Amino acid sequence: MTVLHLSQTAERMVTRDLLRIELRVEETAADARSVQAAINRRMAAAMDRARQVQGVRVETGSYNVGAERPQNAPAQWRGGQSLVLIGQDVESLLKLAGALQSDGLSTNSLAYQVSPETARGAEEDLTAEALAALDHRAASIADHMHLAVLRYRDLRVGNAETTGPPAPRLAAIAAAAPVAEAGEAAIRVTIEAELLLGPPRL
Repeated sequence: MTVLHLSQTAERMVTRDLLRIELRVEETAADARSVQAAINRRMAAAMDRARQVQGVRVETGSYNVGAERPQNAPAQWRGGQSLVLIGQDVESLLKLAGALQSDGLSTNSLAYQVSPETARGAEEDLTAEALAALDHRAASIADHMHLAVLRYRDLRVGNAETTGPPAPRLAAIAAAAPVAEAGEAAIRVTIEAELLLGPPRL
């Protein structure tokens, strides 16, 4: 018998439907305690405001405080912390980001992603499509070799994956709400198989 190794991928373009916005609080003062207190106060206010918007997941990001010692000048302490907003209600998220910018936060990044729910929703159809293409290709190869597909010896089915990095679509960082466009991403499922080929059965 002949062992045939095949790999087949099915792919679909979908609209990115999950928005992630990272904002940041920055503070400067003569001592570390003052910087930390100011960051904590402003972050607490920002998180309270964000939690009032339905459907927005709120996370805190990196936090850092350090001393700057310029020549011929007193040392200063500078620090900051990130606030991450995630959700699918784009209009509400962008409006919230604009309000937080008005409160003095700066926008570090804005990126659209494909939500896990959307990826899982496409997984079954893409798996069936890849399997059908794999069957067709294996039969075609066997026919060219005057053989037949006897059976599958091994089959590995991958999970749905989004190809490419999240797409940033940031048009403005200002007091007004940022302007953003989602764009599309490819979701793919890959199947690897080993098949046994042999003489056609009479």
